[in-house]
Amino acid sequence: MEMKSNELGEIKTTVQTEMKSFSSVLKKNTEPAICHKTIKAAVKSVCDEEDRSKNVIVYGIEEIAGEDLLGRVETVLHEIDEKPVVTDCVRVGIKKSGDKRPHPVKFSLRNADHVSQVLRNAKKLHTKEGYRSVYICPDRNVQERKHLKTIIEQLRVKRKSEPNM
Repeated sequence: MEMKSNELGEIKTTVQTEMKSFSSVLKKNTEPAICHKTIKAAVKSVCDEEDRSKNVIVYGIEEIAGEDLLGRVETVLHEIDEKPVVTDCVRVGIKKSGDKRPHPVKFSLRNADHVSQVLRNAKKLHTKEGYRSVYICPDRNVQERKHLKTIIEQLRVKRKSEPNM
C-alpha cells in the first residue's frame, strides 16, 4: 500500500510540474495573433482600395489658365462614347519648374462598374485626332505604380534584346 501511495505521489508531482511547464510555454507562445495595428492597416488598405476603385486618372490633357476641367474630362469621355456622371474632378501632383508636362487629372465616378467600362473603352482614344497623347488609367497606389514601372522596364529591355519576338 505504501508503495502505491509513493507511486501516486510521484505521479501527482510529475503531473503538476508538467502542467506548470506547459502553461508557461502557452503563455510565451500565444501572444495576440493579430495586433491592433495589423487590423487597422488592413481596414485602411481595404478602404483605400474601395475609394480608388471609383477613380480614373487621365494623362496628357493640356493645362489652360481658367480651364473648365469637368467639361474637358466630359469631352474626353464623349470621344470614347462614354457618358458617366463625373462626381469629382481635380488635377493632381506638384508642378516642377522646367517640367512642361501637364498634371494628370483625377476624376471620380459613381461606381466601379462605370470605371471598368471607361477603362475598357480607353483604347478608342488613341484613334481620335488630338487625343493620341491622352491616356486613361485606373487610380493606382504607390506600390502598384512602382510594380507597373518595373514590369514596363523589363518589357522594354526584353524588346530591345529580342527585336524579332
